[in-house]
Amino acid sequence: MVHSNALIHELLRLIPRHQFDTIVKNHGGDRYVKDFNCWQQVITLLYAQAANKSSLRDIEQSIEINDPRLYHIGLPKIKRSTLSDANKKRPCEMFQALFYKLSERCQTLTPKHKFKFKNPLYAWDATLISLCLSLFPWSKFGQTKGALKLHVQLNHSGHIPDFIVAPPAFNHEAMVVKRSFQVTPDSIPKH
Repeated sequence: MVHSNALIHELLRLIPRHQFDTIVKNHGGDRYVKDFNCWQQVITLLYAQAANKSSLRDIEQSIEINDPRLYHIGLPKIKRSTLSDANKKRPCEMFQALFYKLSERCQTLTPKHKFKFKNPLYAWDATLISLCLSLFPWSKFGQTKGALKLHVQLNHSGHIPDFIVAPPAFNHEAMVVKRSFQVTPDSIPKH
């Protein structure tokens, strides 16, 4: 019988488990946790993203249906209330620290290209993400809309983001760049 790894297994191999465990310990993510730990939450969120699941109910049903195929990666059956509580109560700084660890790793793995500037080239971009105003009242943008803007600093040497920030949508790009992004000396910023 031929063995093939699932896509979620391949994604999990990219996350250094010992570094993730250190991040969780530093932020107290698994403090007072009995059943659904941070690693299982990351597996669940990666699965939901890869499977294009858009709601807690959709995630719960999909995991229940695919349980025979997901048991080997340590993903238990989960209730949507458990996932909701974990998403609400666990510190988001834990996932931010994980992002930066993965970003550092990606920077070392990106292929180098021949097109080079004397100084580093960075690009900034922003995109508007619509949100339900009744669920996210802090995101009021206009009279009846809710949104946030995702601002990204892209490093052209590796074509991956260096920095991401997601403030409410009413913040203008120029103000976010001045407050949030670190402009290195002698770099070439492009907006």
